[in-house]
Amino acid sequence: MGLSVTEYLLAEGHNVVAAVRNPDSMNALKGKYEDRILVVKVNVQSKEEVDAGFAQAQKHFSRIDVVYNNAGYSAVGEVEAMPMADAKDMFETNFFGATRVSLAAIKFFREVNKPIGGRLIQASSIYGILPGGASGFYSASKYALEGVTECMAAELDPAWGISITLAEMGFFRTNFVKNHTYKVYSHPAYTAPNLLGNVTRAMLAEVDPQMIKGDPDKLARRLYELARLDDPPLHVMLGAEGPAMLPTKLEKDEKEREKYSQWAFGLEFDG
Repeated sequence: MGLSVTEYLLAEGHNVVAAVRNPDSMNALKGKYEDRILVVKVNVQSKEEVDAGFAQAQKHFSRIDVVYNNAGYSAVGEVEAMPMADAKDMFETNFFGATRVSLAAIKFFREVNKPIGGRLIQASSIYGILPGGASGFYSASKYALEGVTECMAAELDPAWGISITLAEMGFFRTNFVKNHTYKVYSHPAYTAPNLLGNVTRAMLAEVDPQMIKGDPDKLARRLYELARLDDPPLHVMLGAEGPAMLPTKLEKDEKEREKYSQWAFGLEFDG
């Protein structure tokens, strides 16, 4: 998705800082757009690289108006199947890495931009607002990103002119999907074929990328529209899967909370 956003913004005449782990992947765009694209090597797990990337952007372009915080990846498997090292690495990228970028962006908007202000768009997921299918730690990392982002948004001084939006995305036909660049794990205890993990693994084993209808290029245009709104939302769902899947969860949650609503009371000290 990051590539589609980069290509669209350059085609629209904007300057772009492309923070990537492999700068060589941007050579074609650098050759085409020259000084309008700055490519910086950034691994979001490194605070030093994140800070260096923003410093290079300041030196090259002086200001940054919008940060699209897109770093993240997933692995497939039951929570019990996932190696803890992989779970921690996902959090290092999806949560701590994304938060490092968020903090650096907010500081830049406030202390470098003249006049101050800017837009931060977080690449979240529908799995940050409802449980992910056989991707529990990915879902947990996005739930965590949603929580910390809501807190940051509430803490900001309105005088700084900084807005934050959580873009809760559905499924898009990116290179991550087309190239199957994700790990898949299983656990020997989960044998019933109708269990979520087995259904998910069977589907992914036969999935044709053409089945994924989300177009990254159309998403890029929608994100551009989002960045230009005068009063952007804190949350927005992008992709048809969210509106299709979320109502079932909300209805179940509401019924459960209503059924046990009185359990909240009568827990104070006597007297």
